[in-house]
Amino acid sequence: MKAREISDSRSTFCVMISTIINNVRSTLIDAFTFLTVSSIFVGATGFFQTFAGYILFGMTPNVQICMVAFLITFSTYSLNKLTDIAEDQVNMPERVNFVGGRRRFILFTALGAYMLSVPLAFLVTPLALPIVFIPLLTNLLYSSRLLPGVPRLKDIPIMKNLFVAISWATVCTLLPASDIFSLPKTAVLLVLYFMLVKVFINTVLYDVRDVKGDREAGIKTIPGLLGNRKTMVMLLAINSTLIALSPLLNGPVRWLLMGMILYGYLCIIHFRKRRNPLILDLFADGEWMIFSILYMLALKIYFF
Repeated sequence: MKAREISDSRSTFCVMISTIINNVRSTLIDAFTFLTVSSIFVGATGFFQTFAGYILFGMTPNVQICMVAFLITFSTYSLNKLTDIAEDQVNMPERVNFVGGRRRFILFTALGAYMLSVPLAFLVTPLALPIVFIPLLTNLLYSSRLLPGVPRLKDIPIMKNLFVAISWATVCTLLPASDIFSLPKTAVLLVLYFMLVKVFINTVLYDVRDVKGDREAGIKTIPGLLGNRKTMVMLLAINSTLIALSPLLNGPVRWLLMGMILYGYLCIIHFRKRRNPLILDLFADGEWMIFSILYMLALKIYFF
């Protein structure tokens, strides 16, 4: 009898633990889904990409400038949610559900965040002020049909990816550069190229994820034209060009660079096929966050 009671007790305990794990897992997924569809997570990506820019320049990150990047990234992607509903109905229905009856709230929140970023940047350095408006201008050019019969930039294969990559790489490189005096132009160009390649690769991986919705919306993308295998080979080759930057860097920053290059290979190979959208958000957009935090922890441990 005791053996049976012990068995029943263990079974109840296992069921209880399984229930707790499933509830925690469900809560974490719901929380991350909210952070993603609300643009908070992509805003954090802008924060940490700028943070990483300071690290690559060999300087201590300025949290205020990184916060400027958060605000303008959050604002820009929130505005995109209002213009990309047709594609998101297939690719990311969670976004469409989130927008729902919140259009006015999202619009005011996005505009408010952008307006807040302007004085915040100016208080650090007036040189940062023109950079703040780059995403706003590029977003208008990217998502709007400027002339009748002329396709939007987001509808043009490769141009779309280059435009987005150049825009964000420029912002996340020049914001730290504007805060640092006597920075060599070579250093700025090296960091700019590194960020350009990383952002370009991520935009193409998102096209792999969104290929079905893009086709239904009539949007031509690199994966839609080349197929997944050729797209993967192209991205692996592009990622390999970053290896040439390694000899130009010294100390811990070189290890950061090599770690992110290796991480790029793994992401390209894993996400060559459509995966769970939330997983892609976490590991593609979250790359800058992951490596910035790991780098700072490694430095603390090393100098402890």
